[in-house]
Amino acid sequence: MTFLNPAVLFGLLAASIPVLIHLFNLRKLKKIEFSTLRFLKELQKNKIRKIKLKQWLLLALRIMIILLLVTAFARPTLEGISIGGTTSAAKTTALFILDDTFSMSVVDQDGSYFNQAKQTIKNLLTQFEEGDEAAIILVSAQMDEINLTTNLSKLESELGEFETSYTTNELNNALIKAAQVISASKNFNKEIYLLTDFQKGRLAAEENLEDLGEMLKENVKLYSFNYSGKEVYNIALRELKVNTSILEKNKPVSFSVNVNNYSNQPADNTIVSLYIDGKRSAQQTVNIQPGATQTINMEAPVKATGYVDVFAEIEEDDVLHDNKRFTSVFIPEKINILLLYNNPEDSKYVKLALSSSSTS
Repeated sequence: MTFLNPAVLFGLLAASIPVLIHLFNLRKLKKIEFSTLRFLKELQKNKIRKIKLKQWLLLALRIMIILLLVTAFARPTLEGISIGGTTSAAKTTALFILDDTFSMSVVDQDGSYFNQAKQTIKNLLTQFEEGDEAAIILVSAQMDEINLTTNLSKLESELGEFETSYTTNELNNALIKAAQVISASKNFNKEIYLLTDFQKGRLAAEENLEDLGEMLKENVKLYSFNYSGKEVYNIALRELKVNTSILEKNKPVSFSVNVNNYSNQPADNTIVSLYIDGKRSAQQTVNIQPGATQTINMEAPVKATGYVDVFAEIEEDDVLHDNKRFTSVFIPEKINILLLYNNPEDSKYVKLALSSSSTS
């Protein structure tokens, strides 16, 4: 048994007050002068015993009232008493907020942050009793409805299928969803587990923060697991953009690439490669200071027609998910030109220039 308000238990000291009053009254003896003992002999011994018994019962009653009141305000809770395969424990609702964004793919001596978080959830699920319910909220997902389940073995099986996502989101959104779900639960014990690496940009913008005090009552317990112990070296490609407006076969196409350094150390001689139709067509080195962003321009010809896949790539670092950026271009087999004129003679030289260009 545990108490939700253990500080109130100090009030048990008040149970000593009736005892002190009783002892104090026993010492206040009133002296009465009399000349004979015949009045005392008239008292029956059993009446004296009854008076003492009533005093002791009254003392016990006063102590019990104080003990029960203090215990009630301390809010006792049963956590894990099982008898004959059944449990007398108060049921629990648990929500696991699992950060599945790509920063959790960082690997340290214990494996990737994401796999460590999944193993932690598996270990926690073994501590729950029959009848407890749980659900997993993925940070990257925009789930409208969270379904709690008492089938914890099925939940553990689904957990094994989760992988890190290329989609990002804010932790604040997942916390709001968890608070909404857990506030609607009728179970007495309510627990939220937050497993993340606490990336600064993933918490929430200050203007988007909400006060969850109304939904997270005092009987809701929030536990956090921080997987950010390693100094992460992360260079990211943020954007790959096509700059050329008119695209032709075998003609150079200009691309711009945004490179960010999210590390606390400079990135020197970082190689950025440009691949067109699966082949490396250009590369360039870049030096970026910590926290800085740099845009580089790269140019290469496209030798195929139709839709052509293009991607930029940097060397491997601690976070692999943001090392590539993809795009595609459409190269027409020929470019159609519309000439508008009133007099055919007006288009004579334009046609001549176009025909000579195509033959050359």
